Amino acid sequence: MTGVGPERGDGMGIEVTPGVLRGIRLGSSEPGRLVAATEVAVANRSDDRAMLNALVRLRAELGDARVPTRVAMFPSGSTLSRVDATGLTGAGLNALRAGLAASRGATSSVLVDDGPRRWLVGVSWDDTEIRRVEELTERAGFIDVAVDPSPLALARVVGSEITHVRRDAATDQSFGALTSHGVVVAASSLESVGRMTPGLACSGAAMSVGWFDDVDEPQELVAQVHRLLEDAPPVDCGLTLADVAYPDFPPHDLRAPQRQCVALGAAVGAAGLAGRLRPVDMLLPVASTANGLERPWAIERVSNLPSPQQPVTIGPAKRFVARLLPRRR
Repeated sequence: MTGVGPERGDGMGIEVTPGVLRGIRLGSSEPGRLVAATEVAVANRSDDRAMLNALVRLRAELGDARVPTRVAMFPSGSTLSRVDATGLTGAGLNALRAGLAASRGATSSVLVDDGPRRWLVGVSWDDTEIRRVEELTERAGFIDVAVDPSPLALARVVGSEITHVRRDAATDQSFGALTSHGVVVAASSLESVGRMTPGLACSGAAMSVGWFDDVDEPQELVAQVHRLLEDAPPVDCGLTLADVAYPDFPPHDLRAPQRQCVALGAAVGAAGLAGRLRPVDMLLPVASTANGLERPWAIERVSNLPSPQQPVTIGPAKRFVARLLPRRR
């Protein structure tokens, strides 16, 4: 890179799976925007040293890492759903986040703009693992690192006519998502037994956007996502990088859409090609309070004794007169 800094259109995207890392680098001056694509195996994702080693090798394969980076993840057991947050700011958003955490176990959230509407997407996943991977990515040399839920990243590169998406990223890691005009309505991790990986399946079947409004239980959300995906007829889904169509590389190519679709969505977000993006907000853990109270006492009476009386002192006038009068021995 010859400029003094990254420009709009420069970004990296990384998809994290249990056994492999996939990476994409986009460049504003490159025809088609695609600069590099690669995959790196991970010996043991739960081991910090193995994970850091894989991230360093990924950075070496992608080349210049002085561009913003987005990491896309959606571990097994994760769920995601949205609620309307139009017009809410400050205390209203905090109250809505607390409500999602209490009702759906969504301890993370991200704001998504959809024209005049604004959605708060609640994400239920392992926050400790997300923070760990983010820290390791920064230690590996990537800059401006942020984490995206994989369904949100994928929704950036599929067409607006697509409503049903299933992503089989690797063994023991698959997810399904329902979208509306490019905005994720709900998503959940799914069983990957018997599925070919990596894989991508899409459908444009009609769907009611209010289907998941009253679904709070994670098990029910997973069951509904799986049923809707099974009933939707498949269609071909081409990927786009903002206004540029992504080439249909063969499946064995490292640049193939079914391999890099999530990493591409993360890179599009990092490159600033998907509009305004906000980071994922995570609720900090709080200590439990006695008797199940939501708020601990800040002020408590520690004694019933009356307050001691202050000693009587003379005023400034009497003090001045006492200075003028002679003192008695």
